[in-house]
Amino acid sequence: MNINNLVSSSHQSIKIVPSTEDTLKKIGLNVNLDDNVRIWWHQLQMTWQTWKISSTVDNHFVALYNFEEPHRVALVCVIKCHEFKDCKPKTLPYYIIESLQKWGEMNNQIPNDSLKLPAFHIAKMQRNQQFLNMMVQTFKLKTIKDKILPLVKDIIKNDNCKQGSQIVSALELYDDIPIEDLLFPLILQDKINIVDEYLSDSPGQVRPLLSFLDSLLDKKFNIREYVQKFLEDHTVYNIKYDKLHHKPLGKLVARLCSKYSVPVATCTNLSKNRTSGGLRYLIYQKYVEHNVSDSVWDDLVKDSLSRTEGCAEEFINILCDYDHTEALKWAKFFNIPETCLPSFLRNLSIQETSVDEENWDDNDSPSDLYYKLPIDSIIMVDTVEKFHEALSSIIGCNVVSIDCEWKPSFGAVQSQVALIQIATLTNVYLFDTLIFNDKQYTSLWNRFHKSFLDNDEIIKLGFGLEQDLKEIKASVNGLNNIKIKGEGLLDLASLWKTLVDCGLCIPKSNDVEGKGLSSLVQICFGVPLKKSEQCSNWELRPLRQTQIYYAALDAYVLLEVYKYLHNLCQEQNTNFEEMCNEVMLDKKPKKTRTVKMETTACSYRKPSKCLRLLIEAELSYLMGYLRYCGIDTIVINTTMAWHDAIGLALSEERNILTSKLKLSCTSKYPQSAILSLDKGTVKDQLQRILTTFHVIITQEDILTRCLYCNGVELRNVGYSELQDLNKNVEIPGNCSIHNTKMYHNDNDDQIDDFFSDSDDDETYISPPVPPNFTQNRKCVTNKGALIDLSHFSKIFSYFQTKQNEHILLCESCGKFYWKEEETIKNIHILITQFINSNM
Repeated sequence: MNINNLVSSSHQSIKIVPSTEDTLKKIGLNVNLDDNVRIWWHQLQMTWQTWKISSTVDNHFVALYNFEEPHRVALVCVIKCHEFKDCKPKTLPYYIIESLQKWGEMNNQIPNDSLKLPAFHIAKMQRNQQFLNMMVQTFKLKTIKDKILPLVKDIIKNDNCKQGSQIVSALELYDDIPIEDLLFPLILQDKINIVDEYLSDSPGQVRPLLSFLDSLLDKKFNIREYVQKFLEDHTVYNIKYDKLHHKPLGKLVARLCSKYSVPVATCTNLSKNRTSGGLRYLIYQKYVEHNVSDSVWDDLVKDSLSRTEGCAEEFINILCDYDHTEALKWAKFFNIPETCLPSFLRNLSIQETSVDEENWDDNDSPSDLYYKLPIDSIIMVDTVEKFHEALSSIIGCNVVSIDCEWKPSFGAVQSQVALIQIATLTNVYLFDTLIFNDKQYTSLWNRFHKSFLDNDEIIKLGFGLEQDLKEIKASVNGLNNIKIKGEGLLDLASLWKTLVDCGLCIPKSNDVEGKGLSSLVQICFGVPLKKSEQCSNWELRPLRQTQIYYAALDAYVLLEVYKYLHNLCQEQNTNFEEMCNEVMLDKKPKKTRTVKMETTACSYRKPSKCLRLLIEAELSYLMGYLRYCGIDTIVINTTMAWHDAIGLALSEERNILTSKLKLSCTSKYPQSAILSLDKGTVKDQLQRILTTFHVIITQEDILTRCLYCNGVELRNVGYSELQDLNKNVEIPGNCSIHNTKMYHNDNDDQIDDFFSDSDDDETYISPPVPPNFTQNRKCVTNKGALIDLSHFSKIFSYFQTKQNEHILLCESCGKFYWKEEETIKNIHILITQFINSNM
């Protein structure tokens, strides 16, 4: 056969790849077997097919050791196996090398040097790390590092760092291959799982990698510029450029430190950046949110900057944008040289700017604008006697609440739980864990565990309870084995969401957003919690009175919320005890309320045209998918207040989709008509919508509604009509691309972004940008809308070849839809999965 006949053009070429045997011949391996060996090899294959790993195969295999050059014969037999390139355990090639290795070690048999390079070429073709390691040991490949090293460097330079990392690990080439050359390309491609595999096999490389990555976290270092220079010497494809800045790299360094038990303090730049980030947050809370008291501010600034060197000047520079006097005060406190201060601060005089070391208590008392603690009995538990008395009182209660506090960890050192608060109806006990967190008090915590935490008859209320218990478990000696969820542990955050999902209507919820405890307290009692002490340094002793009050209130208010929700459920005929049990046991509750909206429990599924939705702008990327299914969908205008959105949904009988939990502000609109979509893929979110509202999608529903204007007047366009339209279209030869606003109704102010970027796994498609063209007055729909001709030439060409295909035109906005359009194509793939699953 003439291979030139396979080439259809003079510009094409054929690359002939040599076989494995030919490649090995060139580097000196004799791949021929004599007659006796061939007979033995044929019988081994037949025996293996019948018996696999067995004494029968073992008895036949030992004949190999009597042949001349058993190592060479073994290599030739390996490349003749069907599983040659995937030598997993329990395959014949794996068995051959494993048996050869054992025989060689027992009889001190060393392979000929001429076989080592061919053995390496065979080993590097494998996908199995175990087989690679076995080949290295059997053929003593570490003795030819000088020959292998250039080959490994070429592998890494040619964008095959996964294979390179496996070889480096097997041959222990750590000192010969820089860690940045080997692993940095994998980090650029976001292949962190391969990095983890390498570090697990080579734990000695963790510190060098962390040192390299931490050097990139220096704020003065230009990461993009470094990457550009790196790519000039290395071939790396599919780079994830969104990962090339300090935040994701910092998260990676922190994760590696945690996974491999490396103190974060050893990563100097990460510690600095964490401290700087924490102080930025603190500045924001103080000067923008006004959520930090002066005492808390002083405590945390002193503590954070005294632990981390090199952050004070940056802190002063940031603070200058908010408060010059405060910046001068801290510049004096930390003895910042005048030459290091911003120029406009140098001429200002420092008057009364010293930090008051003794003034720990704020003068302001809790305002009427915040929820107040209704009891006065706050007991500080700081002696063994008080510990026993408090515990005896607590275990006599049926329901208590629990909370804990720890100092914010802005820098390298992870804080420990400093205070555990437990509230009963009459007292709040504050356990000083800094005092009792010692091995001599382990027996106290054992009793605390057995009689209280592990006692399922006592309901322990919390808010974010699982996280609090995780912190306690990790930092308190004697509580390392406590359970963090289950019977007896009731998280009010989960209970709140469950009750709302089941239709509980909370009257005082007008425009209250957020999922925190303060938001829930405001919904229940009309005023929020004062959170000015939330970021306190809880390791200070003695605690300020404002800290003690905040800690006690944070625990006690949980009992008040629990009682409020209990009473509300009784008023609305909801089984509160059953809901609590289902939350504690992590069961999915059954909806107990019957409502008039689309979430009414039913035994059948409705067609998609029966569902009408009003969605938040944050979820506008779902709109194209929903309309493609025939679901009437509009977007909430970003300027529309929440109560107005509820009113619109009521008037048009629509259900609402929100990106985070929001509560109905009127009993006329049931909570069950509002669906809060958590983060997830488009597929998961669509599945939840269809399941919640009992909707079925059929083939007849597809493209019955315009994706752009939500209209339903879509009609088929024939070839003759397209020909007439083609005659009336005048497109200049050179037209510039520019953004053109597409038609949309007043409620769809986010329509142009309904395929916007997201963190989900699906690929979102941006709307097409039409070219600038001159359009004839005849290019309009029957309703007078201008026809979108941005892709008309492509449509016309497509229809000329496939005249039996359907092309749809929206009469309301003039948008064309056809099967091969990229937007439609991608949506169709996903929606087809739902249709097939319903058949």
